[in-house]
Amino acid sequence: MDNDLFVPMTPPNHFVKELRGVLDQQNILSAKTKQKVLRDLDQHICDDDEKRAAKLRTRAIQEICVSETNYIHQLDKLITYFKRPMEEQKLASSQVLNKLFGNVETILNVNKELLVQLHPAKENIGEVFLSTAPFLKLYSVYAFNYKNVLETLQDLPKSHPKLYRFVCVQESRPDVSAKLNSLLITPIQRIPRYLLLLRELLNYTPTEHKSYEEIKAATEQISKVADHINNLVQEQENMSRLVSIQRSLSGCGKVNIVLPGRKLIKEGPLMKVSPEGSTSIPRYLILLSDMILYCKEWVDPEKLVCLRVLPLNKCEAKSIMYKRGLFSISCQSVEFVFYTMDAPHATCSWVEMLQLAIDKCKANSLMPVKRCGPLKLVKRKKENDLNKYEENGFSSPTKKVKSLNNQKDTEVARTNQNTSYMTSARNLVFSFGSTLKKLVGRNSV
Repeated sequence: MDNDLFVPMTPPNHFVKELRGVLDQQNILSAKTKQKVLRDLDQHICDDDEKRAAKLRTRAIQEICVSETNYIHQLDKLITYFKRPMEEQKLASSQVLNKLFGNVETILNVNKELLVQLHPAKENIGEVFLSTAPFLKLYSVYAFNYKNVLETLQDLPKSHPKLYRFVCVQESRPDVSAKLNSLLITPIQRIPRYLLLLRELLNYTPTEHKSYEEIKAATEQISKVADHINNLVQEQENMSRLVSIQRSLSGCGKVNIVLPGRKLIKEGPLMKVSPEGSTSIPRYLILLSDMILYCKEWVDPEKLVCLRVLPLNKCEAKSIMYKRGLFSISCQSVEFVFYTMDAPHATCSWVEMLQLAIDKCKANSLMPVKRCGPLKLVKRKKENDLNKYEENGFSSPTKKVKSLNNQKDTEVARTNQNTSYMTSARNLVFSFGSTLKKLVGRNSV
């Protein structure tokens, strides 16, 4: 008992570091003794750090396995207590159930296989995730459909009251004790969770460890999967908003803004300053990746009248008076001055967005790409120009150019025909001369 009281204890690491700092600064020991003590303290700190890193690495691996087990348990609960009973009792059509659950069963099968590989290979986590990463892109299908999942859940009380009552009963069961929406969001949160866990494991793995490169490669692959899913979701939201704007637009020949590759960058209400600077009128600006829609709101707040379409590669944007929130947009021969009703930083946001979009559009316009969509400054034709073409018998300048080209082709054909005729006549004269010489020679004989 008494001997146990005198068992030497290892001092805490922070105390050892503090002691090393004091000995390094003070001249308490001789140079040789000081060097030996500092070397021993450094070795102790190094060993302690390695043990701590190994402990944290083991804990990170365990957290990955435990987290995967809990996740699969949540998916099992979702399918066992909600999806399959709904299908068996035919509480809703297959279309509604597909909107609600998507490909969750496929995701469950992939993750079950991942868990099977994780348990025996706790020191080879990187290799397991590298082999599974391509299959994790299946999550993009679920994420793409998740907006429909939320809409279907919100409409359940009105559109499917019987199904809604069943959901409420299942949620209150002791063996479920979870809301349906909290179970449905777990696949959305899973890929970012993998990324956090792998980054933590990589942080606690020494660079000289045999699995370091595999864990690093696995982290990069999961990051690419997460980016792929995020891009798909953003594209869906962008396209959905473009369709909504398209339905609310009128004017400018009903411009078509829903095209592949076109993105919505920014939109919002602004105040346009009159040319005299005495008044201002409300306007609505829509910044796309290749054009600006200059609109005004109709009596119906959900309707917009498009007044002009400004090609972005012809535009310039600059801040005029930062403190008052003024900025201008110039495009060819027109210029608009706007200001925001919010704080000046809102104006700064508009100017930055505009300048970035303009620079990117101009850079892309240097590449030989096929134009799609109206990129010309849309404005009404002047009556004088129309009358000028109509007096000459043409309804538009395009038809006039086509007619002039046809006339040139006709003249060239006639010239070619005259040239061939003169050649034939010249050959005939030469042949007639030679024939006449032969006849004269015979008569003289």
